[in-house]
Amino acid sequence: MDPQPEPVSYICGDCGQENTLKPGDVIQCRECGYRILYKKRTRRTVYFSTCSPQLFNTKLVEAVFSMCPAAS
Repeated sequence: MDPQPEPVSYICGDCGQENTLKPGDVIQCRECGYRILYKKRTRRTVYFSTCSPQLFNTKLVEAVFSMCPAAS
């Protein structure tokens, strides 16, 4: 059996109240009933490598990648 997903926090677009929703819940503010909610940003840091040859498969990108300092 799959584990239950954790509830996600959303901010109401009208009153600004924080709402916690689980999958299957009605997308609606519990305070004012407004139906536009914005997902809160994560505090987790996400890093992306800008010099990765696996992202592209062209000769031009390979030439540029060979000049990238992260490649050495």
